[in-house]
Amino acid sequence: MRSSTSMAADSSSSSAAFFSGIPLIDLSAPDAKQLIVKACEELGFFKVVNHGVPMEFISSLESESTKFFSLPLSEKQRAGPPSPFGYGNKQIGCNGDVGWVEYLLLNTHLESNSDGFLSIFGQDPQKLRSAVNDYILAVRNMAGEILELMAEGLMIQQRNVFSKLVMDEQSDSVFRVNHYPPCPDLQALKGTNMIGFGEHTDPQIISVLRSNNTSGFQISLADGNWISVPPDHSSFFINVGDSLQVMTNGRFKSVKHRVLTNSSKSRVSMIYFGGPPLSEKIAPLASLMQGEERSLYKEFTWFEYKRSAYNSRLADNRLVPFERIAAS
Repeated sequence: MRSSTSMAADSSSSSAAFFSGIPLIDLSAPDAKQLIVKACEELGFFKVVNHGVPMEFISSLESESTKFFSLPLSEKQRAGPPSPFGYGNKQIGCNGDVGWVEYLLLNTHLESNSDGFLSIFGQDPQKLRSAVNDYILAVRNMAGEILELMAEGLMIQQRNVFSKLVMDEQSDSVFRVNHYPPCPDLQALKGTNMIGFGEHTDPQIISVLRSNNTSGFQISLADGNWISVPPDHSSFFINVGDSLQVMTNGRFKSVKHRVLTNSSKSRVSMIYFGGPPLSEKIAPLASLMQGEERSLYKEFTWFEYKRSAYNSRLADNRLVPFERIAAS
């Protein structure tokens, strides 16, 4: 991969200290639901422990993914270009965004990932299929539990109001494995950042992220400052997505995030994006509207929002076209 000016970031955060204020939530603790709501309101981002996902599932999938990304480029490209699923390299989406990244994008309905696609993963494609399957099922169940704790913390009577959308057999969830190779050019470009994946929010309801022990992930605070998130390969990080921000009428914040590259270490991350069925209508929940409070957003289907989001650039505020204009 060659560097380009479009991958450069402001140098002010190149040596940003790790942020010590990431909310840490023990999913087995009795106050987890209140702490989740507080984290979603204040930061739109938190870390979970005691999550119930077996470490062997995590290690197995990371190992299989690393094997794939270690293959010669010509072999990896047999799984691409992504349309939308498959192998991608540098190009992010179809609107000109680029990054120092290669990735695999997979459907979470594993029967849709054809044998032809999986056959490129060496002599035993079933090993990768099994690793992906085990991991996605465990992470989806954890996402459902977190969403139910959110509903409880918001005192919504229908406990599964959020979780039913990602647990639905028609849910439009996707799974992504990103690989950020070391960027040796950075050693000669002291004080400069290279963008691995540009700033954006996630359009879905919830994102579940984990990575190996290499740093680079950053989130944006309300004041616009970027902060570095300390890596933790055994825990999961949770992002509030645009759809959840809408359903809570802006009470929960969809967090803007990005990835910077490392000059010497390779970074592998796995992200489960929990999305609703394509026909699902997304709008602020009436049960969360207080008094004279009005909806900040027009109702839309997930299909409409997804189409709009994927026709935008990464850094765009994708919710703007769906906001209600206040009467003057």
